[in-house]
Amino acid sequence: MDAALLGSGALASASTFALAYALVSGDFGRGGEKDEGSLSTFAADVERRLRAIGPIAELERRGRDAARKGTCLRDLPSLLDVVTLGLSSGLSFDAALALYCERYDNELAASFAEAMLSWQVGAESRAEALGRLAGELGVDALASFASTVTQALEFGSPLASALEAQAQAIREEQRSQLEEEIEKVPVKMLIPLGTLIVPAMLISILGPLLGASLSLS
Repeated sequence: MDAALLGSGALASASTFALAYALVSGDFGRGGEKDEGSLSTFAADVERRLRAIGPIAELERRGRDAARKGTCLRDLPSLLDVVTLGLSSGLSFDAALALYCERYDNELAASFAEAMLSWQVGAESRAEALGRLAGELGVDALASFASTVTQALEFGSPLASALEAQAQAIREEQRSQLEEEIEKVPVKMLIPLGTLIVPAMLISILGPLLGASLSLS
């Protein structure tokens, strides 16, 4: 469920929840203005707490999507290698893909097994299933894989060589991203160095000097 829908639905039911709480506790209708004020305060507190759910849920959803995208991108070269090896051995694309889904136990293999089942039973075409899977996972390289497979199977062009080149391109992209992250480490270290280590060193050096000067004066 989308975080915005969750937050709006929760806010809409806050007053109802507060009223139900008052009815169960037996306070509604017996305390006059004091109880009505308590009920209003309780409802306001519930609404305030529920308003904080939306941003937190959105951040958690984005974190899960990013982790899922990174995992799929990391496992994609292995998929391409297995499919390429299967095609080179004379297997069809479906048989080579099924080989990967059987041998590997990860989210990418489970997603491809589900997509393959959908086009084998006729629920959707191979191109539609692969395109939907690429959209759900949000991986650009997977969208390129789906396009390459669809065009190769439709026009009869060699698929193994295209997938091999794509796997190499993905590995080079991952290597460049890793090198970029490594280059950012010294910059990130400046924050704790400037806020924690340098002040502590200054205190340890200047502290005794200040103490000695104060004692002499």
